This record gives sequence, C-alpha cells and structure tokens, in this order.
Amino acid sequence: MATIKEVAREAGVTHAVVSRILNEDPTLHVRPDTRERVLAAAAQLKYIPNHAAKALRGARAGAIGLAVHEVSNPIYSAIIEGAQRAVSAHGSVLMLADADELYRDPATFSRMITSKAIDGLILLPAGTEADEFVARAAAASLPTVVVNERAAGQRSVSVDDAAAAGLAVQHLVGLGHRDIGVLLLDGETRRRLDRREGHETALRDAGLDLHDSWVGNGGHTLESGRVGLLRMADRGPLPTSVVVHNVMAAVGVIRAAKELGLSVPHELSVIGFHDMSFADFVSPSLTVVKLALAEMGVAAVETLMRLLAGQEVDQTISVLEPAPALVIRESTAPPPHRPDVPAEARSGGGTDAE
Repeated sequence: MATIKEVAREAGVTHAVVSRILNEDPTLHVRPDTRERVLAAAAQLKYIPNHAAKALRGARAGAIGLAVHEVSNPIYSAIIEGAQRAVSAHGSVLMLADADELYRDPATFSRMITSKAIDGLILLPAGTEADEFVARAAAASLPTVVVNERAAGQRSVSVDDAAAAGLAVQHLVGLGHRDIGVLLLDGETRRRLDRREGHETALRDAGLDLHDSWVGNGGHTLESGRVGLLRMADRGPLPTSVVVHNVMAAVGVIRAAKELGLSVPHELSVIGFHDMSFADFVSPSLTVVKLALAEMGVAAVETLMRLLAGQEVDQTISVLEPAPALVIRESTAPPPHRPDVPAEARSGGGTDAE
C-alpha cells in the first residue's frame, strides 16, 4: 500500500501539503492544479488514508452523486429509480454522472470532489475497474457505496446472484431439461462468478454437468446475446435450453434462435435475468428471474446515509427481500425429443473459449 510520502514524491510536493489536502484543511491555500495533481497521484498509487471517516463530519451539500456505467441500460434505470426515491425521502437530491467518463478523466473526478458538490458517491461500475475507481474516491475521503458489484475494502450492496442462477436452472430441470447451457456476463466480475457458481451448483444438485461446449459469453446487449448463441451453435449441437444472465442478451438469443431456424420454446427454451417491461412484449414473451433492482438502489442510499451520519456499516450488504423470483412466460417449455444430439456433445469436450 502506498504511503503519503510516495504520494508527495509523485505529485512533487511535500508530504505535509498532501496531508492537508487529503484532510481538506480549510486554511491551506494552494493552486487548483496542485490540488488536482495530489488527488490524481493518490488515485494512481491507490493510496487509501486511514482517516477517511473525517470526511463524514462537517457541512453537507445536500446532494448524492450516482456514477453509472451506461445510463441507458434499463437494468441500471431500475436501480436509479430506487435510489432517487430514497434520496428524496432524505430531503437530498441525486446528481447523475457517467462512470466511464469519470474513470477515464481523473481530473474531472477530482474537480467533482474538491468542489464539495456532493456528500457521497454511489457507484454502479461496469465491472473490474470498480477497485481503482473506489481507490480514487477513498484517496479523496469521499464516502462511497458500490452497487451490484463488490470492490475490495469498500461498502457494497448486491443481491443473491447465486440463488437467482440456481432458480433459473431449477425451473428448466423441473420442465424436464437435461441439456442446459449458459451465457455469462462479460468480464471477471463478482456477479459473473456468483451466477456461474449458482448455475453449476444447481446442475450438480440435479445430477447434471456443465458442459464446456454449452458455456459462452452473453454479455449485456442484444447483439452480444445474439452472437453468444451463434458461437455456441458453431461449436456443435445446442442444448435444449439456455440460461442467459442478462435480459437484453436473452432477447438477442431469441433473435439468434430464429436465425438458426429454431423455435423458441419448442426447440430451445430461453430464460433471462431481470424483469424489464419489454420482456412481456417480445415474441415469445420472455421467462425471467426477477431480482430486487430498485431495492438495491434504496439500500445503497440508506447505507451511504448511515456512513454520512458516522454510523457503523457492514462491509457487504446483501438485499435478501424480495428474494429472486421466477416470472414464467412463453420462452420456456418442456424439452423436445432430441435423438440428434450425439453422446460426445452431452459429455462436453469443448472449451470455454468465450
């Protein structure tokens, strides 16, 4: 872990100046570019002061920042809606920012912090960059809560992704499916790992295996879901069903199935994650596992407000109510008779190249 002297050396100032800047000493008068250089150096070296709690005291701006990766994503919109409701209940306002832009431009991020425009930050990251993003916030003593992902040494709010994935598999097994594929999220995020673990556990409990040739990346967009199923088809015969860990990607999978000449659900059952309004309007309508998205937004705000009040807060908060729930529609059905699937496809033999 970097020391304050290393930050000072990187920024070209004394360690006393670094200390006073990170402590937000009101009597210190330095040039704005010096302050930004110190904050950028602290972020680059991932310096995390042990006195961050001092930022929890003092005057409030009455605003909470919410940095979102891909604000147009309907899944994030549901989380934002919950956060907005909770922030309003506390008499504050919610200020929305583009997480990707702040991540790419540390100077803009430091200006947002030094201006004291927000009291704290709720972060919906794209994935693995969460750790570095949070390190920047910590270096500036900005109370931060990560939502729908976990970051080292930082408070986070998430749902039971493993249980949700297990529920999807159990639904397909209950319909009689033995050949169950999965299209995972992008990157080595905690969500992806938890959902895969839940998927594999449910298969083992049912006496089934997760075959490598039936594992791929589905991502989180219509096109990535479409491509995910087409790539799975390129590796050999498809399973009779596929769990897709994102609702947008699941719609893309339905499109790909039609391109392959497969009827959903009669030849391929598809189940997605998250119950968005459009899931009931695609053809066939999409079976999904519903997760507590708005409730995560509420929990993130409540967690941040407790931090601002100087209260003890658990490192990881899991939103358990409401629990993951099935919304059964038209895209899942009992499996067809598939004598054309060779034994080697059922025993794996492929590679998880996605």
